[in-house]
Amino acid sequence: SQFTDHIAQADWRFLPGSDNLIAIAAIDQNTSELHLVTLDIATGEFYLKASVPSDIADRETLCLSRQDDTLHLFSSDARGLMSHYLLNTGQTWQLTPIRQMMVGPDLSSCAVTDESNTLLIAEEGTGIWHYSGNAEGENARTLDYFPSGPELESVAALTDGRYFVVATDQPLIYERGQRHRQWPLAAERELKSVNAAVAGDTLYLGAFDEASGELLAATLNNTAPATSATDKVYTLSADVQTTPVNRYGDAADDPAIWVNRLNPSASLVLGTDKKYGLNVYSLTGEQLQSLPTGRVNNVDVRYQIDTPAGKQDIAVASNRSSQTLSVYYISATGEVTHAAELPTTLSDVYGLCNGVIDGQLHTFINDTDGRYQQYAFTFTEDGPAAELVSEFTLPSQPEGCVVDDARQVLYMGEEAAGIWQKALLQPLSAPRLIATVGADVAADIEGMGIYTLEDERYLVASSQGNSRFAVYALDDDNRLLGTFRVGINGARQIDGVSETDGLEVTSTALGPQFPDGLMVVQDGRNVMPTAPQNFKLISGSKLAEFIRQKR
Repeated sequence: SQFTDHIAQADWRFLPGSDNLIAIAAIDQNTSELHLVTLDIATGEFYLKASVPSDIADRETLCLSRQDDTLHLFSSDARGLMSHYLLNTGQTWQLTPIRQMMVGPDLSSCAVTDESNTLLIAEEGTGIWHYSGNAEGENARTLDYFPSGPELESVAALTDGRYFVVATDQPLIYERGQRHRQWPLAAERELKSVNAAVAGDTLYLGAFDEASGELLAATLNNTAPATSATDKVYTLSADVQTTPVNRYGDAADDPAIWVNRLNPSASLVLGTDKKYGLNVYSLTGEQLQSLPTGRVNNVDVRYQIDTPAGKQDIAVASNRSSQTLSVYYISATGEVTHAAELPTTLSDVYGLCNGVIDGQLHTFINDTDGRYQQYAFTFTEDGPAAELVSEFTLPSQPEGCVVDDARQVLYMGEEAAGIWQKALLQPLSAPRLIATVGADVAADIEGMGIYTLEDERYLVASSQGNSRFAVYALDDDNRLLGTFRVGINGARQIDGVSETDGLEVTSTALGPQFPDGLMVVQDGRNVMPTAPQNFKLISGSKLAEFIRQKR
């Protein structure tokens, strides 16, 4: 059969989970509509799934990619704006906006190399721009420059990173990517488009000659240079996301989890907003409270602390507005109130974590210059007070930390170096470096928390430099089990996670939705659609499954 319309550009990918259904996206040259079509390669039948009109500007380029088990669509318009969508291929096909990038005018074509997830955009007379095609990617770009200034018209990519380019004013096909080659044609041509595919040892090239109206085809030996295999990163997905913070920029930072002992499903997430104060969220992501207490950076919670009014759950945050410890009380029903601001002698407070030593609340707070201070809390009728009881230093800037109360051990991240451990029952002992950054774990080391599975302890740390999370087996000589990322949850329309600052984990069951606890992470680039930063909630069951597979 045929799909009859005035098609200007088209691209295709196999539908996830299918070996015989192809998803095709095409631009209607007359209307600028985007047609979404399937082709059953067993029967040769086309089926129109959806048509999406353009808004205020004509579409000019279109390409598809496959990321994990989802299809993505890119399309630029006459304004030079590239829109990135998730292509939902359920019962009703639709496009979910992920992000937009201003890529400039005079663009003729785009393609994506799926293995490296590189978005290629052809600019007439200039070259091929390279962008990250990842939904969480930065908008930075590099240029494959064509010094002769050809009228580049079309680019086609292979999964392995090779791509092919044609120009209307040159009768040849360029091969780029792994190597630079040219395939001259025997006759003068005005090449309007190119496509490429590989099957086994054969490379198939196709091109359209606008002058003659001919479709050209060639088969070549597939002699691609050997490349190292790209490791597939283990991927989890978020189950819930919180309301975004109020302002764009580097705002959301560190979460804490408050466990409601009376009603675990009503537990809370506390999240710092470095531009405003402390936010409180339900496990459904709804913002319940927002306390305007200043530029709080990191926050941590401890339970049932003795006060004159009885046992009290307490949160403490590092406050960069006043170089203080911000103290909050949490009621049995989950209401958070600001109790006090307690001074420190640090000049630029940063990360923070709490611990309980001999039944007394202690807070460890650090400075960007590497200093750590330990404060012991007391509570009187006049309110909380904190006394400086020790001080030590890491070689360079720290941030995230966590205390193992049961074993009285402090774990600390040094952003550019790795993870340190300090025995709290030996106050004069020096910190010991137990893990370093490297190929799998990339600086900065940011947030961290301890997850318990079947009586074994695991330290989870954010590897900000590659937007991953590292898991260390604390009871197996701090062995690195592996890393994972948080990708798109297409079913729930929740984007992935990038450039995480803080995180928190708990293995305590939080009702039927989170029977194996919860992991909460800050999302440094909140998209689908683009919005201020927020926090993502991941079921502890997913973290537990990762650990079981890796240990």
